[in-house]
Amino acid sequence: MITGIRDSSLVAQLIVLILIGASIVSWGVILYKMRWFRRNERDVAKFRSQFDHLGGNLDALHEQTISWKQNPAATLFQSCYREIHLLAPREANVAVIRGEVVEGVERASERTINETEMHLEKGLSLLTMTASTCPLLGLLGTVWGILEVFQAIDRSSTPSIGEIAPGISAALITTIFGLIAAIPAAAAYNLFLVRLNRMLSTLENLAGQITNILVRHQIRQTRSTGESRR
Repeated sequence: MITGIRDSSLVAQLIVLILIGASIVSWGVILYKMRWFRRNERDVAKFRSQFDHLGGNLDALHEQTISWKQNPAATLFQSCYREIHLLAPREANVAVIRGEVVEGVERASERTINETEMHLEKGLSLLTMTASTCPLLGLLGTVWGILEVFQAIDRSSTPSIGEIAPGISAALITTIFGLIAAIPAAAAYNLFLVRLNRMLSTLENLAGQITNILVRHQIRQTRSTGESRR
């Protein structure tokens, strides 16, 4: 293969260098995203454990998770917790809590989930670009090399297989490098997309549970406050 690269044209060599660079960058993104997803999945599971253990004690859960800045599930909970404490004190009516306050908490959770999705999607566009562009770039190098082979045949009065074969072999090198760069990027993108959707689904389900618990907690507080005033 090294001989084929050395025997190829300057254009083909330039394309091979571009493909090697794209492959190195995409592998860097793949390794980074693997660690990123693993850490976030572990953090979500950690919060889920605390949520199940302290779910009835929201203040304790708030104090326990307020420092978990990089935890997407904890960030979601803190956002909902802040929102309901901003809205609910102004509303002593239980019906309003079930309506406007719930909508406010749901908007806060949706906003947090969208921000998390943006963070999780970082780098995935580069993988899709590598997967779609590199095979075409490799094909361009192959077509260019075959065109040069035909030009060499046209210039030669009696071309032989021994003269043509090295040129064709060199022309196909770029396609090989294009596929080497594209296949891992495409596979990793699909894998990360599955993990992304699974995590977003987990966060959405968790958001619904958090909202229900927060609202029930606030309604109980509102009723107890109203009774104490009587």
